[in-house]
Amino acid sequence: MCRAAVSAGKPVALLEFNGALVAGRSVLDAFDRLEVLEATASAIIRSSSLGPIRPMGDSVIEELLAAFPGV
Repeated sequence: MCRAAVSAGKPVALLEFNGALVAGRSVLDAFDRLEVLEATASAIIRSSSLGPIRPMGDSVIEELLAAFPGV
């Protein structure tokens, strides 16, 4: 893995068969990001019986970013 794999813009690197590398402004920030990663992975695994993942479109993501500025 290169050093640029984790940065302020990309604070998480998934390590194949090894886990994840998470960075944050503080230990609490990094832990919060790790918890979000874990919850997302759990939701993906548990919902796999419902069908394949369908990513949100750009318009939906823009709407969420507008509703939650600063995230």
